[in-house]
Amino acid sequence: MSKMDILKKEAMNTGFSDTAPGHVIKCFKIEGEGGYSEFWRRDKSPVKTLELAKLLVSLRKIVHHVGRNAGTVSWKDTIESELMVDPAPVMGRYPVPASKTDALVGDTIRRAFHSIEMSEYTEKKAKAALDLSFRYMYKFDLFFKTCENVYTDCLSNTRIFGVYTEKSREIQLLTALDATSHPPTLAELFAIWWEIAAFRGRQKYLEEYRDTSVRKTMGRASLETFYQKPVRILNGMVPTLIHECPKISGITERCEFRARLYVDTWEKLFPIIKFWPIDNSDVFLQARKKEAQHLKGIQKSLSRPDLIFSEELGKVVKTQPPPSAAENKKSVNEDTAVAVEMNPIVLPAKNHINKKLLQDLAAVFKAVAVRKNTYNRGLTSGSLDRRRLFRAVTTGTIFNIKKNEFNFLNDIILIVDATGSMASANKWEHTQEIFQTLFLAISRFNKNASLFAYNEVRNRCLLTELYIKGNFYTIQPHGKTASGEVIKTIIKKSGNQLKKPVLIHITDGSSNWGCPVTDAIALCKKNRALLLTIGVNCSDENRKLLKAEYGSLVKFADTVEMLPPLLRALLNKGKRVFSQ
Repeated sequence: MSKMDILKKEAMNTGFSDTAPGHVIKCFKIEGEGGYSEFWRRDKSPVKTLELAKLLVSLRKIVHHVGRNAGTVSWKDTIESELMVDPAPVMGRYPVPASKTDALVGDTIRRAFHSIEMSEYTEKKAKAALDLSFRYMYKFDLFFKTCENVYTDCLSNTRIFGVYTEKSREIQLLTALDATSHPPTLAELFAIWWEIAAFRGRQKYLEEYRDTSVRKTMGRASLETFYQKPVRILNGMVPTLIHECPKISGITERCEFRARLYVDTWEKLFPIIKFWPIDNSDVFLQARKKEAQHLKGIQKSLSRPDLIFSEELGKVVKTQPPPSAAENKKSVNEDTAVAVEMNPIVLPAKNHINKKLLQDLAAVFKAVAVRKNTYNRGLTSGSLDRRRLFRAVTTGTIFNIKKNEFNFLNDIILIVDATGSMASANKWEHTQEIFQTLFLAISRFNKNASLFAYNEVRNRCLLTELYIKGNFYTIQPHGKTASGEVIKTIIKKSGNQLKKPVLIHITDGSSNWGCPVTDAIALCKKNRALLLTIGVNCSDENRKLLKAEYGSLVKFADTVEMLPPLLRALLNKGKRVFSQ
């Protein structure tokens, strides 16, 4: 075949023809289009914006067929809605291939079933029936999420939606099943069970688990040793989820039924997996590795040093003169008694935000914020002014002319005491409700606000950031209280900033480790920084100690309703003291 014949054949495949000059291209041939959605999704576009918009319309139509009360689908980070879908897996090539569309449709269908079956309410009921410590609650979160995924996938298997959830499940299992990990891990256990329980071909949950992974074929340890018994326990509730739960008519009754079923299964499973990590990135596993490295470093420092110089060389090398008394005094004053280190290990936190308290706190901060006016300058766009809507049919000037913005002149840093005294039953949950709601109110008027918590682990004071990229995190309360050292460390780190910070310190007791708080207050006054302290859940003895340490810059809040007026009094007091 000549070169001209090859070019003519390619032109015929793409819609061009030498016999029909000016022929309009009706369609493009796109490789990798194998997928179920290729049979019904014909409205596509090679333009990114149009393609994502058309794909979103398709997702909304599918969710409409899933059932009522599923909610509205929107792309993540666009507008708030009930179902927020991440477009990252399908971005990069347009039109989106059918294989990627299938996986996205399956994930959206699963989210719709979660919304219809009220998974959040079920989780709340299940956790209320458990008495788990903070250390094990995050493991139950993964267990509950997998159980709900199995339930919703089994619901979708009864309809055509099952082929799409299967595609989504296959992609998620590829990332969850890590052949390089060291078993046993919870992520691998729940991934194996999810694949067995939601399988569309046959009832695999009635069969005994057999290891078919790469590890066994390579002659390594078989996974049956670790996972056969837990999978048997988990498979015991699959027939109930498939046959009994969907027959219950009321949605609330179905949620309570699933919550009881999950709790009963968890009580059987928990003794086996109690000390299993989630995966290799488990936060407590990383903490144990850091502890081993720390102990290894201590052992190395206590070991006898190697002989570097011989006796002859030691006589030649000049010895350094001993430091003077002035240098000793200078080093003692500059160095802190306790080293404060940043801690990168955090856990995802639950939502403890109190909406009523958030509204009251926002009003308090708005009263002390600085108002800035921005003007429209006659532009035919902007936010609507409801008082001008009658002009829509005449002049069309229905937009706000002036807009008020409220901002803080100073950056606010929220510091939370997470030491051992906060580790009681409901104390840390109550404190999380306070600092999450307080920080959310602050961030409305200060974009540079930051949230830190401190605790003590292995004679080290750890400072942890609890708000990263729009998400709240938490740590485990532990150890002694070094309030003075933490305040001094934060002041020194923010010393080069043009805006002097406002420090809001939440604690339940006085400092019992490190430098005294009076030194930290003196450093705040020297750097023209404002320090405000809120005492929560304090005993009578701790109230007296805090009053002696902080003076008039401390107030006590026994309930969340007391927080807005106390914070208003603290801010007014701080204005009078530090405004000069």
